[in-house]
Amino acid sequence: MADVKRKDEAPDPQEDSGKETRTKGVSRRGFLIGAGMGVSGLLVAGGTHFMNNLPDVAVERLLQNAFASGRDAKHFEDDALYVITTGTGAPLPDPLRVGPQAVVIAGDQMLVFDAGPGSTRQLSLTGLNLSSMSALFLTHYHSDHISDLGELMLQHWASGGATEPLPIYGPPGVEEVVAGFTAAYQLDRSYRIAHHDEEVVPPSGFGGVAHTFDLGADLMSSAVVYEAGDVQVIAFNVDHPPVVPAVGFRVNYKGRSVMITGDTIYSDSLIHHAMGADLMVSDSLNHKMSQAISEAGKDMDNNLSSVTEDIQESHIKPEEAALVAREAGVPVLLITHVLPPVPKLLINPFLRDARAIYSGEVRMANDGTMAKLPVNSDQIIISELFG
Repeated sequence: MADVKRKDEAPDPQEDSGKETRTKGVSRRGFLIGAGMGVSGLLVAGGTHFMNNLPDVAVERLLQNAFASGRDAKHFEDDALYVITTGTGAPLPDPLRVGPQAVVIAGDQMLVFDAGPGSTRQLSLTGLNLSSMSALFLTHYHSDHISDLGELMLQHWASGGATEPLPIYGPPGVEEVVAGFTAAYQLDRSYRIAHHDEEVVPPSGFGGVAHTFDLGADLMSSAVVYEAGDVQVIAFNVDHPPVVPAVGFRVNYKGRSVMITGDTIYSDSLIHHAMGADLMVSDSLNHKMSQAISEAGKDMDNNLSSVTEDIQESHIKPEEAALVAREAGVPVLLITHVLPPVPKLLINPFLRDARAIYSGEVRMANDGTMAKLPVNSDQIIISELFG
């Protein structure tokens, strides 16, 4: 079971011990409250004046602290497998979630999975050094999983002066995708080299290098596609109609493991490749809610009704993801790629059927949800990087 930080519930208000004695004019209690509010008002006013007129030394100190507070040492010094969902949204707009992405940190390896719209910004907000990315892995080539690829390659290069392109792994088609984004950023490349010079942005570090793996047509097929020290990445086929190829990934590190489904419907391949993993990060679409939106959108002058009905044939239900986790013996399930977008009020209804069949920990991930899996342990510690 995951260790979850929970806020203490507010205590019940105490009953009045007796009627308050009232006199003409201002009571002592009223006077104290009024005086306190007056002092608070003065402090707020004074604080507001100070904040609006910060001396230069204070401005410099705040900026130095803000940009020197990277999380590399603070959060990742323990030997553990770390998993961060830096993008948990989907194509339908959601003000709280950007496009899909997960980051796995293991030893000296920083592995990124997918590059949905806005995910590079969220990844930057974690405090991680983007030039330290070891590799990017793409699950498939739907736009909501690759549209930030150009920005991610750019930040890998320009943020720390990388001298080698970003290695990018994917099924057949990855060469075309990487070449397209590289071509689109060629003008920007020339501007930045001219502006900052080659010592700051070495030309050799620009772009990405495609590494293709082909798992064939067998849905149960898988292969090790990346190894570095104690880190192993396994790619496996998933069923995401009508997209072919589409894959998921499993990362193993010193006895701890995470399985990332990518986009998929239910299949035995998911159970097979999740078997014995510690954590499963799964896309999920609540079909009941999506159908309700489809019905509500029938009279609208857009494609909402058709889209919300069509996507049901391409994504796993929350209860199906829970069934995979249960059958594979996975103790913690994180739901991502949330469809349809739901407010916090509907998170429990979204997950209700999943929780009914699965005794493990199931929760909807946020942008910035981090799971820490220490080695030589079965502990899973979940926290939120973005508050």
